[in-house]
Amino acid sequence: MNVLVMDSNTEGPLALQTDEGVAPDKRELEDVSDRLVTLSDHVTICNQVLNDLKELSDILVRKSLQDVTLPLED
Repeated sequence: MNVLVMDSNTEGPLALQTDEGVAPDKRELEDVSDRLVTLSDHVTICNQVLNDLKELSDILVRKSLQDVTLPLED
């Protein structure tokens, strides 16, 4: 739980303190580490998909340009 400490001489908060201690426990660090690995994997997949979409876009643009430059058939 977070505790907001107010300075009686000012209207703003002086500090934010926790009653859980300063350092997170080992399990929380492992959880955060696992989540970062998962996030990194997802970012890698997103980058691969983005690159594939860029390649597809390039192919479609080239195809479109070819269609425009081809003479019309009677």
